[in-house]
Parts: sequence; C-alpha cells; structure tokens
Amino acid sequence: MNTSHVLKGAFLLSVAALVTKLLSAVYRIPFQNLAGDLGFYVYQQVYPFFGMMTILALYGFPVVLSRQIAEKKAQGKDEEVNELLSYTFLGLSILSIMICVLFLVFAPQLAFFIGDESLTSVIQLVGFGFLFLPILSVFRGAGQGINQMTPTALSQVSEQFVRVVAILVLTYVLASQGYDAYVIGEGAIYASLLGSAVGCVFLLMLANKKEMRFYTHFSFKTFFRHQAVFLKQSLFICLNSLILLLFQVVDVLTVVRSLQATPMSDVAIYTAKGVYDRGQPLIQLGTILITAIALAVVPLLSNALASKRYKDARRYRDVMMRLTILLGGGATIGLFLLMDSINAMLFTNQAGTDVLRVFVLSIFPCSIYLAGAAIIQGYGRIHIPVYAIIAGIGTKIVGNVLFITFMKSTMGAALSNVLAFSVMMGIVLYSVKKIDQRLFVQKQSYVMLLVVLFSMGVLVFGIQVGMNQLLSLPNQRSVHAIQALTLAGIGAGYVGVAVLFTHIFTLREWASAPKLGALRKQVIQKFINK
Repeated sequence: MNTSHVLKGAFLLSVAALVTKLLSAVYRIPFQNLAGDLGFYVYQQVYPFFGMMTILALYGFPVVLSRQIAEKKAQGKDEEVNELLSYTFLGLSILSIMICVLFLVFAPQLAFFIGDESLTSVIQLVGFGFLFLPILSVFRGAGQGINQMTPTALSQVSEQFVRVVAILVLTYVLASQGYDAYVIGEGAIYASLLGSAVGCVFLLMLANKKEMRFYTHFSFKTFFRHQAVFLKQSLFICLNSLILLLFQVVDVLTVVRSLQATPMSDVAIYTAKGVYDRGQPLIQLGTILITAIALAVVPLLSNALASKRYKDARRYRDVMMRLTILLGGGATIGLFLLMDSINAMLFTNQAGTDVLRVFVLSIFPCSIYLAGAAIIQGYGRIHIPVYAIIAGIGTKIVGNVLFITFMKSTMGAALSNVLAFSVMMGIVLYSVKKIDQRLFVQKQSYVMLLVVLFSMGVLVFGIQVGMNQLLSLPNQRSVHAIQALTLAGIGAGYVGVAVLFTHIFTLREWASAPKLGALRKQVIQKFINK
C-alpha cells in the first residue's frame, strides 16, 4: 500500500474534521442573533441528541467498520468484507429505526421530563435524523477501509456546510415572518435533516460500487455476535468526541427542571437557559486547536512507543501538554477577562455575563483532559478516559442538581461544568504520571509558561481598566467589538512574542519544526540588530 496515499488520506480527514468542528461552533452565534435567546434555547434543548447521531456517523461506526474491513482485506478475505458490510448496514438500519420510533413515541414524556412540553414536536423531528445513520456510517466506513478518504471528507464538509447555511437562511425567514421560537427550532432541525440528506447523496455518488457488494446469506448467530462487538467498540472509540454533547444532554435534562423549583416563571427559565447556552460555542472554539494538536502529535507518540523510542515519546507528550496549557490557558484567561465585551459583540447584549465568565473557566480543564486522554490513548490505555468520562458525567449530574437548587440560577450549572471537567483533568493527569512516572519533563518551561500567561492576564486587565476609565466608552455593540478585538490582539501578540523570546519550548523542539525555528531566528536577529 502506498504510504504517501495513506498519509494524504489521513490529512484530508483531519482537515475535514477541523472544518466541520469550526462550522459547528461558529454558526450558532449568528443563529442566536437571529432567533434570540428563546429560539436558541429551543434549539439547544434538542441539538445534543441530533449531534450525537452525527458524531456516531463520523467518529464511531465508520472508524470501527473501516478497521475491520482493512483487516479482512489484508488477510485476503473479500467475501467476509461483503458479509461485514451487510451485517453492519442491517444492524444499523434496525437500530436507527428503533431510535426513531422511540423519539416519535416517547417525545411527549421526554419533553415533560425536561420541563417544557412545547418541545414535543421538535424532539420528534430529531428522531428522523437517525434514519440517515446506516448510509452515512457504512459508506464512510467502506471508503475509509480501502483508503478512499475523499468521499468521507466531502460528505462531511458538504453535510455541515448545507446544514449551517440552511439553518441560518431558514431562521432568518421564519424570524422575519414573526414565527415563535418553537417553529424556528423546528426549522433548524429540518435544515439539519437536509444537511444529512446531502451528505448521503455525496456518499452514494462517490462510493466505489465495486467494493460495495452486500452478502446475500444470513446467520442470526453471526449477526448478533457482530453487532454486539461493533456497537461496543464504536461507542468506546468516540466517547471523547461525545463528551461536550453528553454534558449538554445533562444540562437539557436537569437545568430547566431544577430552575422550576424556584419562583422564576417558565419563560424566564427558558430564556436563562438560552443565555447560559451562549457558552457552548465558546467552549467549542476554545478547544478546537487542542483537537488539531492531538491529531498531529498522537501518531508521533504512538510511533515512538511502537519503535521503543521512549525518550522521544515523552518529549512529544510534554510538548503537547505545554501547547495545550498555552492555548487553553490563554483562551480561558482572555474570555474570562473580556466576557463583558465578547458577550455584547457576539450575542448582541451582556445578559448572563457573570454566568458565562464562570462557564468559560471550563475551557482550561477540558483542554487538559482532551490532551491527556489523547496521550493516554497513544500509550494504549484506552479504558482510562472512559473512567474519567463516567466520573465527569456523574459529577456534572450531581453538581447541576445541587448547585442550581442552592444558587437558584444557571450559575450552578456553570460551576458544575468547571468542577466536572476538573475531576476529569485530575484523573488523566494522575494516569499520565502513573504510566510514564513523570508528569512534567521540562519543568522550567512550565514555570515560564505560567509566568507568561499570568503576565498576559495582568497586561490585558490593566489596559482594559484604563480604557474603561479614561475613554468613557459608550455601551454599544460596535464599541464592545472594537475593545474585545483590540485587547484580544494585544494579549495574543504578547504571548506570541513571549513564546519566541523565552524558553517555553527548547531549542531542540524548535529545531524539530524547521520553518518555525527559522522564523524565530529571524525575529530574534532583527530585534538584536535594532
């Protein structure tokens, strides 16, 4: 097999995944602007269920199926590949129909449990999304199994692009016509279904028909054995990709219900949940670069371990951890300090700023968890992140119920988010230290990193206070946007310069990235010459 072809395919899938994640985070900001907090609330109450389907159809079922196909192909068992495709497609078809029926039948009960029976029709629509699961999963997995990554990448990007455009266009039309939040929510789900349909069309058009032959014989015993293993492995492998959605599901099931025990009216509760959900795209944006780093570093880590280059493996994971602290810490500090302006800039007003300021504190422990989980998986200990996720979800559920009831606001949900991710972070860091005996390798680099982040926070905060006191800035969205972007640019520029002129990364680490190392030398040389 052509190694360069495999690497190009893996790179294509990585780029498609990052583009999809970026679109998924960004579109919800203009959607909130168009639909308002109540419309955003309706969508966020049902989106996590639909999102879980898309994650399974991208990072769960296709990945497992492609591995199984590749193994059969390597062994020359083409007939068993056909059997595999048939059993997988049939099994997923049965599963998707069952889930769809469950959503249709039990939507009223689920809406009642959530605390808003008006969500019933929107929840029922979500069920139809699962009907696309067999085609999306099997055709993607079949293509990846023979190293044809283009169909998967194109279907992934086209599905998300059409979904985003359709959601925003339909929301604009419905909102301008004066429809209520629940109709707008239904429109957003219809648009999401359109995106899934487009993804299926791309796969059907681009699929290698010669490789997509289905098995005509059938064995119930083989079928059930295959499905049990297939479903278990698929869920196991995509749990990290599901973590943000699982936390959102906990919020869906607990926030409104918990707030209904307070004197707040239902409309006030729904609006408060919509304001709280402004934090969801922020945490997604704050962790996208961590995903990119993991995609780049984990293969290097795995290869180093496979070839018994343990010092290199330790160096790779230490660089990844420092990059994660730099990016996750920088994003957390920046969003925390600038939330007044960012809230108004992105979401039209400053409602819920204090809640969102606490909410974005989740970015740092979430980033460390994602990096730590990727490192641990690189070491082959794939069960440890599962334990961390179970502990995190348990903490989130208990925290939501206790904190929201005690604080009588969504601040409780924001705090439980931070606590839950901190628990997960603690578990993976403890595990990394136990596996490799050392948690931090370049200790001086970590100290310098913390100094840089702290001084960046002090600098940005000082300039922000000075701007507010000396300039008497008006409370306008455009002014908040200018202030937020200016201060964010100053903070990012300061960190960028600090990275070049300090020893956050060693000379050897700079040398491993020749172009960046050369750029650093040029910048330092120009500074010295001046």
